[in-house]
Amino acid sequence: MSVNLPESLATFDTEYCADSLEFYPFNDTQRFLVGTYQLLKDGNAQANQEELTSSDATRVGRIYVCDAIDTDGGMRIIERQRIETSAIFDIKWSYNSVDGKHLAGVACADGSLAIYSANNQSDAEFLSPVCTNIASSMCCSLDWSNRRVSTSTPRVVTSYSDGQLQLLQLSESSLTEVCQWQGHDLEAWIAAFDYWTPDIVYSGGDDARLKGWDTRIGPHPVFNSRRHQAGVCSIQSNFHREHILATGSYDEHVFVWDTRNMRMPVQEYNVGGGVWRLKWHPNDATQLLVGAMYNGFHVLDVGEKVACSASFMDHTSIAYGADWCQSQKPDSEDMLVGTCSFYDHVVHVWRNPKT
Repeated sequence: MSVNLPESLATFDTEYCADSLEFYPFNDTQRFLVGTYQLLKDGNAQANQEELTSSDATRVGRIYVCDAIDTDGGMRIIERQRIETSAIFDIKWSYNSVDGKHLAGVACADGSLAIYSANNQSDAEFLSPVCTNIASSMCCSLDWSNRRVSTSTPRVVTSYSDGQLQLLQLSESSLTEVCQWQGHDLEAWIAAFDYWTPDIVYSGGDDARLKGWDTRIGPHPVFNSRRHQAGVCSIQSNFHREHILATGSYDEHVFVWDTRNMRMPVQEYNVGGGVWRLKWHPNDATQLLVGAMYNGFHVLDVGEKVACSASFMDHTSIAYGADWCQSQKPDSEDMLVGTCSFYDHVVHVWRNPKT
């Protein structure tokens, strides 16, 4: 399979280091959120981020609300809103509305999981806070249980820098802890639901362990895999096909698993860089978007064999945040993709060619 090399359609400077990007999944729009992570020393945001350490700096962040606007000459990105926060590790939308609200969760370095609600009547005040849960260590990731089934009381799973995992329930604009347990010996970089059986949670940590948990039976893993050779930092259940799970690691490998047998992956692919983000395509069960840290962004075709169908290499720093636009133009078979990178604090939007 030949590899497509898409061109950037537009860029946006986030000022702070960018590490997460999520398209708004409602209302046929090209709106997206960007999360940033910056170390401040003596209040100086311009200090060299590659030389600073967290011990002598303050972690701050910012949420951007942006629109990718089609123009006669191509595309441009317009900032609509910015919200000052603690440094951000992860942002995820609830893909089903909750009591008529469109909600996004934001995982922050101060230990907070913040839930925001979207207001489509205002660009400048699109996001407003709903509620917050605070933990004692950095909140590294979150996921929503309601990707496939709508509910007024969805659950949110979070992971933390001390290896803890937490299951929360959202009800009447309030978060309540269901349970919390020690999942990993080192940083728990990622936690994710099995979207087909939301009682099952998967987690990955800096201890190179991939674990599965049945939240109905307590804090004992139903499997504990050592197949990855380094920290596990990305997991996503395939919401089109039951029993299919994608995982990624600092070991540069993407594994695809059949969750009925977690002894070994059914497929694997080396993307040439640590795998920080994995996103299944909104409409195509075989397309997987990969943020490969030191080797750009890629689209994998997960068929009988795994092959790379597209690579976007315009970023000049660590490739972290990535997402598919949930809205597709009627006259285009190419999907809009947004990606962001860290030290160069830049967002690119580009189109993945239909294979």
